[in-house]
Amino acid sequence: MRKFCNGYIWALLAGIAVPAASCIAQEDLTNRTAHVSGILLYSSTSLTGHAVATEWLGGAQTTASDVDIRSLGTYGEVVSNPKQRDTYVNAIGYKKFVEKFPSGKPFRMGRYRYVAHVQLPAMPKPDATQKTNPQATHIMIQFWDGRNALYQSNKTTLEGAIYWDLNPWTSKEFGKIKVYTEPVKLADTGVRLSPDTFWHRFELVVDLDAKRYVSITIDDETRDLSNVRLAEVKQPKWGDEVALMITTESLASWSEDGKGSFTWTTRFRDISLSEDKPIRTELPNKAHEDTARTLADPQR
Repeated sequence: MRKFCNGYIWALLAGIAVPAASCIAQEDLTNRTAHVSGILLYSSTSLTGHAVATEWLGGAQTTASDVDIRSLGTYGEVVSNPKQRDTYVNAIGYKKFVEKFPSGKPFRMGRYRYVAHVQLPAMPKPDATQKTNPQATHIMIQFWDGRNALYQSNKTTLEGAIYWDLNPWTSKEFGKIKVYTEPVKLADTGVRLSPDTFWHRFELVVDLDAKRYVSITIDDETRDLSNVRLAEVKQPKWGDEVALMITTESLASWSEDGKGSFTWTTRFRDISLSEDKPIRTELPNKAHEDTARTLADPQR
């Protein structure tokens, strides 16, 4: 089976979808309470009002019908390759905020806490006849300051993500919890969550001002990642908006020989985004008059 070679999911804020780049290197960093810290900025029980975008990683070129997102009352689902075509596609569920949060509260530099509860609907198995098999699921906070309103971004994004490796054919990596860091690569946190069909709580805390993680928590296991840098990606062609996005992502397995056209669904519920102290720099309430336009939705 093919190991995961992640593409540049950061293209979402630009409103485009792009092919995968080269495989991301990995680094070793080893060294369900409904709880929200700080000021609540956004919450959703079942991904109502969230959108979904494709990230093509290999095989046949993807279309909008190769991903899906569903709100099912008490939880939501994000689906990769529902038609089981010969394509390798990451389904990126997302909620995007431009210039301010739903309450009207402006963006600030500082610490943000993103919580999502995650469930696998079936057990991954290294069996090509089982057409429901995953590569990974992950959640992300993505920040873009296109006009240096809050900091000197120089057209560079800030990315913090939790990546749960679920490929059943890669036993050494199966169940590992990783993060994206700078330079862009996957880093092992030392946390391992053996896949099952129970709900699990993922918590991601980032410090945008310091351009670093603060911590991750998987259920009751916490890792201090305050020395780990957030991923940064140069985007010289993006606009002058200030935007923040949270994602819920699902990725099915794929075989390069075309014999494994898999699908995968990840369930999410009770997601929340909040800000933690200390808060340092705040975007003015009056947005830059030249940036009244909002970002276009990613291609779907």
